[in-house]
Amino acid sequence: MANIWLRIFDLRKRNKIGQRALADRLGVSIQTVSKWENAVSMPDISLLPDIAAFFQVTVDELLGLKPLPGEEYIPTESGEKDYWESRLHYLKASRKAFWNEDYLEFLVKNVWKLTKPVQILDCGCGFGYMGRMLLPLLPEESTYTGIDFSRNMIEAGKRLFAECGLDGEFVCEDFQTCRLTKKYDLVISQATLRHVGNAQAFLEKMISHARPGGLVAAIDVNRELESDGFYIDGMDYQELCARDGFRKLWSRELSCQDRDYAIGMRLPVMMQKAGLVHVDVRMNDKVSFLSPDRADHAEMLESLLSEKQWDKACSPEEEEKLILQFVNHGMDRNEAERYCRRQRKIQAYVEKNRESLTWLQWRGLVISYGWKQFKEF
Repeated sequence: MANIWLRIFDLRKRNKIGQRALADRLGVSIQTVSKWENAVSMPDISLLPDIAAFFQVTVDELLGLKPLPGEEYIPTESGEKDYWESRLHYLKASRKAFWNEDYLEFLVKNVWKLTKPVQILDCGCGFGYMGRMLLPLLPEESTYTGIDFSRNMIEAGKRLFAECGLDGEFVCEDFQTCRLTKKYDLVISQATLRHVGNAQAFLEKMISHARPGGLVAAIDVNRELESDGFYIDGMDYQELCARDGFRKLWSRELSCQDRDYAIGMRLPVMMQKAGLVHVDVRMNDKVSFLSPDRADHAEMLESLLSEKQWDKACSPEEEEKLILQFVNHGMDRNEAERYCRRQRKIQAYVEKNRESLTWLQWRGLVISYGWKQFKEF
C-alpha cells in the first residue's frame, strides 16, 4: 500500500460524486469507501477495473501510477528567485568541476580572440563564478557586471571578488525584466537557460545588451549527455545513467513550462534565428576524475556529495514529495520509485566506500557563441 496513491477521493471531487453513489455502484458500504480514501484498506483487486471504468480513467491512473487526465501541472521552481536563495552551497559545490582553466584561456585568446579590454555582462551570474574565471584571463581594464535575482548569490559574488582582489559590479535584479542602458562587448550565461521558461526570449534579451560586433556566448547542457556522463567504479554503469521516465518528464516540462532539457543542443540554431553571425559551437573539455591517490580526494568527494545531495538522508516524507512531483511531471509512479531506490543505493555505496571511491564525471557542457551584426537590417 505504501507504493500506491489511490486517487478515489480526487476523482470523486473532480466528478462531484458522493461516497454513497460510488458505494451503491460498487455494492459496498460508505464506510468501505471511506477506508479506501483514508488508506485504511484497499479495494479488492477485482474491483479496480470497475472503479476505473466508473471514473473513466485507467487502473494505473486510479492507483496514482500515472497523472490523472488533465491534472494541473505544477511548475518546477528552479526558475524562481526563492529557489536559488537557498542553493548557494549547491552552486559552489557543482562549479568546482566546470572548467579546465587552460581551455577557458584557449577560448578567450584563440577562439574568441579577446585581445582588447572588454565589458562583460554575466546573465544569471549566481555567485560570480564565471567572472572570477574570466577576468584574470582578459586584458587589463576589462570590466565585469553580474546580474542575478538572488540576493544571497549577489552578496556571495561580492565577497568572492573581494577575496580574489577583483573589481566587479553585481546587480540584484531579474535579468528577464530588468532595464539596462549599457551595451557590452561580451554577454554570457552559464547553466542558466536550462532553468528558464522561454529560453529564446532570454537569449534575445542577451543579444539586445550586446554592442554591435559584440560576442554573445551561452554555455549549457543537454540532459541526455549529462545523464550518460557519470561513472562510479564498482557500480553498474547502465544503472548509474538509467533515465527511465525522465524522457517523459523532460517532454512534459518542455510542453507545459517551456523548460528545455536539450537547450545545449538547440542554442546554435536559436542564435542564428535571432540574427547572430559566425555562430559556432565548442564542447567544454572538463572531465572530473577522482581517485584515492589524489591529494584533493576528500575535498572533491565532499563537493560531489553536496552537489548530488548524497550528504544527507532523504526522509520518507521528502521522498514521497519528490515522487509526487515526478508523477505530476510525466513519470509513472513505478519509474519515480525506481529513481529514488537507485539514489539510495548509490548514496549507500558511496558512503560505504568513501576512502577508496573512484569516480568520473563529464557534464557535457556545450559552448555556443556568435557575434552581433554591426548593422541590423
